[in-house]
Amino acid sequence: MLAVEIDNARAPEGGVALWWLAQAGFVFKTSRGAVVYLDPYLSNVVEKAFGFKRLSLCPISMEDARADWILNSHEHLDHLDTDALPVIVRNNPACRFAGSLPCVPEYEKMGVGKNRSVLLEPGKRYSLDGVEVVTARSDHGELSPDALSLLLDFGKVRVLFTGDTALNVPLMQPLIDLRPDILLVCINGRFGNLNAEEAAELTAIVSPRVVVPCHFWMFKEHNGDPEAFVQACARRCPAVPVRLLTPGEGFSCSERAIERIAAEP
Repeated sequence: MLAVEIDNARAPEGGVALWWLAQAGFVFKTSRGAVVYLDPYLSNVVEKAFGFKRLSLCPISMEDARADWILNSHEHLDHLDTDALPVIVRNNPACRFAGSLPCVPEYEKMGVGKNRSVLLEPGKRYSLDGVEVVTARSDHGELSPDALSLLLDFGKVRVLFTGDTALNVPLMQPLIDLRPDILLVCINGRFGNLNAEEAAELTAIVSPRVVVPCHFWMFKEHNGDPEAFVQACARRCPAVPVRLLTPGEGFSCSERAIERIAAEP
């Protein structure tokens, strides 16, 4: 059971344990024990709103989610789950929320007071329970002009989350300059997002020690081919290992652990 696994996990000093929740959702647990959810999609609200049927089973129920922080890169329902988050609000009275400009009014509708929410603005740095979060505007076009890419610095491990974006290196350059160890990159190629080739091109530019693709296998309308991404990386950045995760799967990230992953065939 993923909730028990997260609860029992112990992240290395200065590192982090992370799990993929499917789509663009991730969970991080810090060496201090703080649990951070990023863009969790745990319901079927997208199907209710748009008819897009969930194809990946949810690895953790919204009722079981225990979080200290919820981060939301933008307001789309597969990133800001308006069915699941109110449940998390109810079950986690100390949980705090941080998101881009359109997310904050949604938090208020869910009963999150202003003392529990943080507006994430592009080009800034925030300290959230020992996690340094650095923001940059992503290129999600008119679909979400305020969408963000995020870099999470856990001390000795830095994770760059592209969020939903097209290939726009100048916008992301401030985060790339921080030399992330792990890149979490969208690959679905629809609704303005990077496709497999573009995601591999960005991976080559970022040159992380490990890349984890996301934003695939959730809706048929969203597309996404992890094998095409693996092959594109083999051509464009063969020195960067691709770590494919199944929903609910994760790994522990320390400097030494990342070195081991990089050494895997």
